[in-house]
Formats: sequence, C-alpha cells, structure tokens
Amino acid sequence: MLFWLSEAQFKSLEEKPVPCKSSPKFPNMGSMITTSKASLHYRDYDSLPDPKRVWTGKPGSREEGLGRLVLLTPEVVANAASTCIKTGRRTSLNWELTKLDIANFNRAPAQHHIVSLLNGAAYDDVYIFNPQQSSQWDGLRHFSAPAPTPSDPNRRLFYGGMTSGEIQDRNNTRLGIQHWAKEGICGRGVLLDYAEYARRHSISYTTFSDHSIPLHVLLDVAKEQGVKFLRGDILFIRIGVVREWDQQMTAADKLAYAQSSNPQHAGVEGTEEMLKWIWNEGFSAVASDAISFEVYPPQPSYKRGENASVKGLFMHEYLIAGWGMPVGELFDLEGLSHICQEEQRWEFFITSAPLNMPGGVSTPPNCIAIF
Repeated sequence: MLFWLSEAQFKSLEEKPVPCKSSPKFPNMGSMITTSKASLHYRDYDSLPDPKRVWTGKPGSREEGLGRLVLLTPEVVANAASTCIKTGRRTSLNWELTKLDIANFNRAPAQHHIVSLLNGAAYDDVYIFNPQQSSQWDGLRHFSAPAPTPSDPNRRLFYGGMTSGEIQDRNNTRLGIQHWAKEGICGRGVLLDYAEYARRHSISYTTFSDHSIPLHVLLDVAKEQGVKFLRGDILFIRIGVVREWDQQMTAADKLAYAQSSNPQHAGVEGTEEMLKWIWNEGFSAVASDAISFEVYPPQPSYKRGENASVKGLFMHEYLIAGWGMPVGELFDLEGLSHICQEEQRWEFFITSAPLNMPGGVSTPPNCIAIF
C-alpha cells in the first residue's frame, strides 16, 4: 500500500490531538501530538499501516524531503542545545576525505588538485570525490526497496515511491539533499560506544567481518553508560573501523579488502526487533563509524541460543527507502569517544551541514559534536 499524507490532509489534523501508543518498554511514545506533529513519524511501530513504507508529505514537499528529520522540531533542537552544551569542548566527526584511501564497490579515492592563479599569487583547489568513500550521510536517493508487481517482479522504489527514472532525470531534484541542507541536521547526539564495551568485556572481532551486534547488547551498552534516550535523538554507534583502518591494517590488508568480491562489514543486526527499537525510541537519524551501519552482507537469520533464531532483513530498505531516515557511515568517532570517557557523559549537541546540492544523493556530514 502506498501511504502518505497530502498537505491538505496534514493541515486537517492541526487541531486534532493524536494519541501515541505508550508502553513501559518505550516510554518516549506516550504523548499527545498536535499541530505540525500530527504525523506517522510519531506513531508506535506496531500501529503503523505499513512499517516498510512510512511515506509522509506530498511528493516534492519539504516534509517528504526531510523524512525522519521532521522530528527535529525547533523545540527539540533548542532543548538539546540548552541541556547538552556545558563545557564548550568540541570535536569533528569527519574522517579525512582521503579515507578510505582504498575503497570497495569500485569507489575511486578522492582527488585534490591545487590550481595556481595569477602566476602563483593566489590558489584555488578542485575536489573530485564520492561522498560514499569517506564519512557520509546516505540521502533518500541512495537506496531503494523491493516493490514488485505482476508485470515487473524486480521493481524497486525509493522513499515516497520515487523511481530510478526520476533520479536519473537531472531536472528532477525530488528527495535531494538540498532539503537537509536548508535547515541542517542539529540536535541531541548520543553515543553508544560498542568498541569500548567490547574492550571491557573481552569481545574480540574485526570490523571487516560479519560480526553483528544484537539489540540486547546495545541496550547493555546504554545501561552501562547511563544513557537515556529522547525523541529526536541522533544515534551514534562506535564499532572501531576508523581505529582499525588507521592503526592496525597494513597496506596489503587494505588492498585485499578493496579487491574482495565479497566484502564483509561489522555492524548492528538487521532484525525487526532492532527496527522497532530504532523507531520507537524516536531517533531522527542513525550513524556509525562502520562501513554500512548494519552488518554486511545482510544475514538471513541470527542465532538466539542453541536452537533458536530470528529472521534477518536488510535495514537500509527500511531506514532509508521506508522511513526517510539519514544513515551515517564511516564517521570518525575516535575523538568523540575520548571526550565522552573523560567527561563521563555520552550525550552532546550535534551540528551537521549537508552539501546544498539540488538532487544530491549523499553528502559529507560536516559534523561537529559540542559538549
């Protein structure tokens, strides 16, 4: 079912409070949503008409273009700034544009050219790079989900029902990152430092494997850190890719990864329970230092005990194509982890300025965490 709210339908809800389902497990869902907050984005996961397609806003509208970022209301951002900025310490979450210097999926390394002007009296520079090769937000044009029909069993659609043909039409800027660039991505960031948790608990793994992190472990990380979540939070999960790439891998290791026809990436489990948690906690965006955020390749199932298992799924198809949620990858979270441990708090204010490129597919985050 294709489901979105037209601007007229959305406006008709202005004076009608919409009760949101609440539970002891997900207390953030219990509130009365009014005016501009009357949206599917405030419903409980189990009450969604179709969790695979939470498509809100008229095609081409601001609401559609923002996707899950509609949760970052002025009130949410103002509260985050007033409660998170205390010491003024800050750190960049942007890895060097030269990294990954050897990437997979035929992604070329960044090029930086310095151009002389006025016989050397001045200089320009020229950048040629694929945002997916280094720290990036996946935009809503980046990934699609299956939408088969009898006549086209292989059909796939992007968020809002957008087609591949629309994206290839350079006169069509629908769902481009310009929607995010106009207001920026600002709010309360929360770090779940799995890499540090794994060190404390003697969990050994390489980030270039199918090592997966289940929900119960993330909840344990949050408990040990004393983290409480708020609707609109921007979730960061540190797995350790940046540290491993910069400090542990040899040139031969990096080349072997880049040339692999079956690359593996550690990440969070792709399960419905993970999706429910991400949705019901009200995260506006998720990001990690991992290459694909979720474990890759997606697993058909995940073990639960000796004889049980749960079905696996491809979360990109839900998060991006289904919900319009920014997914950040290859963020440099090393400095962030250091400050969080020093200050013994894992929440901070986030500013991110996406590139203002009409029709853009992805963008460097240009992201700063402020304490």
